[in-house]
Amino acid sequence: MNIKKFLKKKKKSLFTLGEVCTISITVAVLLSLATGFVVYQIRDKSFLKDDALDDIVGTYKKIKSEYYEDLKDTDLADAAIDGMMGYLNEKYSVYMDSQDTESLNEKLKGDYEGIGIQIKKVPGKRSTIDKVYEGTPAADAGLQEGDILKNVNGTEITEETSNESIVSLIKDGSEVNLTIIRDNEERTFKVEKQKVEYPVVEAKTFEKEEKKIGYLYVSSFNENADKQVEKSLTELESKGISSLIIDLRGNTGGYLHSAASMCELFLKKGKVIYSLEGKTTKNTIRDNTKTSRNYDIVVLVDSRTASASEIVAAALKESYGAILVGTKTYGKGKVQNTSTLSDDTMVKYTTAKWFTPSGDSVDSVGIEPGITVKLTAKYAKNPSDETDEQLQKALEVLTSR
Repeated sequence: MNIKKFLKKKKKSLFTLGEVCTISITVAVLLSLATGFVVYQIRDKSFLKDDALDDIVGTYKKIKSEYYEDLKDTDLADAAIDGMMGYLNEKYSVYMDSQDTESLNEKLKGDYEGIGIQIKKVPGKRSTIDKVYEGTPAADAGLQEGDILKNVNGTEITEETSNESIVSLIKDGSEVNLTIIRDNEERTFKVEKQKVEYPVVEAKTFEKEEKKIGYLYVSSFNENADKQVEKSLTELESKGISSLIIDLRGNTGGYLHSAASMCELFLKKGKVIYSLEGKTTKNTIRDNTKTSRNYDIVVLVDSRTASASEIVAAALKESYGAILVGTKTYGKGKVQNTSTLSDDTMVKYTTAKWFTPSGDSVDSVGIEPGITVKLTAKYAKNPSDETDEQLQKALEVLTSR
């Protein structure tokens, strides 16, 4: 074993010697709770007697006791873990520091402590409130889309203040004091933070040629995405839609179980959603519910449609008969597990490849839409439903069927 690969000094965390051993065992045998993709459990206790593991611990002890300079336990531990992940030489298997870990958890978690707004930054101007979500503290307090942020919890917001800094200010404390500018007037709000569900689904209807077409935009597959889709879908169907557009553009994935549950809302029982191939296992995941739909569906995709959203696109295309419109998807045909370490950092590693219902791998290939449509400069200059060529093509396809 080349121990040098494990000794590259990088990030900081807090580990004791005992925790180093625990972490090394954890990473070596890949025992973890998945954040939603696939869970593999290894029960072979013989790994506890692994000579390679003894070498790692022995080298750690030697360096700690005999190296001529003082070293931090945390640096050596992080270097060992980071070195193991780097040795895999696979872009989806990485060591994540505390900031990256927090970012991933926030993206995948279904709720958060906050007030329920989305902030937009325009270069050279103060940040504005881009969205105020229904039923949130911000909506109840009277904040509105377009409000310009002037002061957050006593800190002046300037043209140079980043959205990340504003989010950090909002996170502090149990309430948020905001001064905003609306219609050239300053207004002050005190908003109590609450647990707010991350909204990842937007729904609306289009009426064209006497047909009512439903539209669902799904931004990511977090913990509650499938439930939000089901709720929005029920509301759309109550309005009498005859067909549906599912917009997965820019959706980089998330929880596999959430994506599969969404597919079950549409597919007939027994239809294949995807198959999975790990080191020693092969599984075919089928719809096991009585719920299904039978109206026409168009799925909008682009180069940022990746991972779990590609599973949905492929399943609806091959097992439902949906038409894909847009540009080729990203091509991420692998799934990962994560393991959270004692200092709230994380390792993420690939455990399997997934395949479409017809048995194809999309990894590094992507999915070609049935109808290729690229967005033009017209949309870039003035983004709207009317200038969105991909959306307009989807509406055209559904009104002609």
